[in-house]
Amino acid sequence: MSTRQIEIKKDGEGYLAKVKGQDNLFAFAYSRQEAISELKNVVEMIIDFHLEQLNVERLAKKEIENLQSIHAV
Repeated sequence: MSTRQIEIKKDGEGYLAKVKGQDNLFAFAYSRQEAISELKNVVEMIIDFHLEQLNVERLAKKEIENLQSIHAV
């Protein structure tokens, strides 16, 4: 059983689509369908950003482990 995470509501002359509880995951458009599509783009962009960050962190960890093995007593 899943709880809906996406909220879409009329906002002025258009629609605001957002992910509940996530202040930076939202999109505005003049039609409901466009707002949904734009929100999908935002979510995909954030996922890509986090995957890139994860890769940087993995590389840093590997480099740290290499340095530890070189400088091990």
